[in-house]
Amino acid sequence: MDIAAKKIELMDWLLHINDESKLKKIIALKSVLDQEVVAHTISGYPIDKEEYVAMVKEADERISSGKYTTIEDLEKEIEKW
Repeated sequence: MDIAAKKIELMDWLLHINDESKLKKIIALKSVLDQEVVAHTISGYPIDKEEYVAMVKEADERISSGKYTTIEDLEKEIEKW
């Protein structure tokens, strides 16, 4: 089956969907596919460039404000387990 036939099959399927929850999932998938994914979270969530830059800026702000845990602090915490 060539790409044009696959598109027609997909459009036909979409036209006949009556389940609102399925449509919401398809729209969510479309938005993910439209974004350029540059990374994934540990849980597998795709992150686009805009989200990634925002996460890095947030991390920089936490570090600058002193809101971070050092390796030494983490090791002390682990000893309490």
